[in-house]
Amino acid sequence: MATSRLAQHLPSLFGPSRRAAWRLSLVRRGLAAAALLLALHLTLGATRPAAVEAPSPPRDEGAAISLPLAAPADHLSPGDEVGVYLPGRSSPVVRDARVLGTPEDSSAPVVRLTFRQRDVEALLREMGPGRGADTGFVVVRGHV
Repeated sequence: MATSRLAQHLPSLFGPSRRAAWRLSLVRRGLAAAALLLALHLTLGATRPAAVEAPSPPRDEGAAISLPLAAPADHLSPGDEVGVYLPGRSSPVVRDARVLGTPEDSSAPVVRLTFRQRDVEALLREMGPGRGADTGFVVVRGHV
């Protein structure tokens, strides 16, 4: 029987006997199985699509205001670019706003938005008595 490197380094385990030859064949089969499992693991890891990271919450830039809503905001998610309208008007009060947070339940129809400093004055004018503060605003995603 030809000696192997394992038999040379560990003669007490893998010496010239039949039992040692049986141990050596078990070790070789185990190493072959481990090599196949490692190759399968590496192959599956390489072909698996990259994990999609959750979108990071938008940075709080500009003025942040909570607006009362006239329509539900369940179509909005943090980070969306939106336009802010008064009900019944075709032109937006503010074109470039970004959603910071949406209500968790529909009992509090308020959305938190960030605006550029120059848009805050126009929005506050529309929040006066008899306007947006009484009726609420309509926030439309992607209509910027």
